[in-house]
Amino acid sequence: MILAIISDIHSNKEALNAVLATIAAEPVDTILCLGDIVGYGPDPNDCAREVLARCTSIVRGNHDKAVVGLIDLEWFNSVAREAALWNRRKASDETLGALRTLPKGPVELDDGVVICHGTPMDEDEYMLSSTAVEESYRWIDDQQPGTLCCFHGHSHLPMVIERVGPKKQAKVHRNGSQVRLRPGSAYLINPGSVGQPRDGNPRASFGIFDSKSLVYRNLRVAYPVAETQRKILAAGLPDELAFRLAEGR
Repeated sequence: MILAIISDIHSNKEALNAVLATIAAEPVDTILCLGDIVGYGPDPNDCAREVLARCTSIVRGNHDKAVVGLIDLEWFNSVAREAALWNRRKASDETLGALRTLPKGPVELDDGVVICHGTPMDEDEYMLSSTAVEESYRWIDDQQPGTLCCFHGHSHLPMVIERVGPKKQAKVHRNGSQVRLRPGSAYLINPGSVGQPRDGNPRASFGIFDSKSLVYRNLRVAYPVAETQRKILAAGLPDELAFRLAEGR
């Protein structure tokens, strides 16, 4: 089976459309979404509608929870808080209802695949520290020992973390375009962000995994950033949300 993995769309319709068009040209069997469909950007309803219609498995992200009022916004920075409240006002009842019922990760799928937003232990934790990586592998060993891939989002940084050697050390592949997975190992894979990349590359980021050949690819797609920026500024959202898109930060 060939899986497309998308995450952190953040109400960026132009980026999502570009990614979905690229996926349509690939022999993809199913699309998975790792959360944060909304927040930050200007098109919560269109993005929610497309993701809900196209994806077979979805887990919620922290911005999805924020927009529907499931978490306190006090720990968000001022820009994220303002954008979440704006998205809440603009989201339709249908969008809010659908986001409110999204499942909490982790969710176990077929072929040794687990999906979550942050880490498998905590949907709001970033997979950025050695502690988070070690605890995630411990969770896999204890809870889902047959896991080959744990796909996660949240940090907006594309990477593949591979457990190697007799001491099971973590090897990080950053921004690698292709990695062949080894049977019997376990991988923590972030496909990057569709709508707000933060690795210095403004192109939308997502992943494709072939469970037969065990090849994972990170793909980058250009989209009309200027149009998304125009809509953000016209909506009265914080200027920073527009400017950062062109810089990939």
